[in-house]
Amino acid sequence: MRSLLVIALLLLSPFSQASTVKLNYSVFFGYMKTMYKLDSEYVTTAFYLVDHLDKSQCTINNAQIQVDDHLEPILFESSGRLLPFYSDQHRKDGGVLVIDIDDNKAISSCDLQITVMAKEKELDQLTPTKLTAINEELTGVLKKNAGMIGKYFLPSFSGLRLQLADPLTKEQAAALSKLTMASDKQLLLNNNDFEEITKINELDINIVRITPWLQTK
Repeated sequence: MRSLLVIALLLLSPFSQASTVKLNYSVFFGYMKTMYKLDSEYVTTAFYLVDHLDKSQCTINNAQIQVDDHLEPILFESSGRLLPFYSDQHRKDGGVLVIDIDDNKAISSCDLQITVMAKEKELDQLTPTKLTAINEELTGVLKKNAGMIGKYFLPSFSGLRLQLADPLTKEQAAALSKLTMASDKQLLLNNNDFEEITKINELDINIVRITPWLQTK
């Protein structure tokens, strides 16, 4: 009977477990408030959960905001992005984001990564003029987030980092040989290279994210 009970318990036990991450909502609110004030046309602040061990984006099963004993769902992408709503009341009430991570761990190794990037809807029909506007807005948001003093200690803004959907083929890489390549899926455009977006479009290269290209000494 005892052995049968053990087998039954094993069958009822989950084959995988999920860890939970809790994050203070005021952190998110501060960055969202900056974007709200700037009313940027081309850029936004995105929140990702990234595993600090292997740098992969964490898989989210569920995300909620908790105030006292009340839980309210927030939007998220299973691939690791959090999309909390903007609410000064939830900040004042001490809201906490409760995120269930599908990682088969008891304790999560996922950290919050805050990324300033071009809005996804702006990635189509890119032109040199639009890239210039994106670059200017990204620079402005980073300086605003750094504060009055911190903005003087930011790394230099060299241009834009283009993350690609697929690695460049040999032919594409040869055609873009004057550009700096951070990897086979990342192109770096300095402030004088924005005209190259015309060639990138002609080569049918799919861009999935645009972030600042910062250079540290």
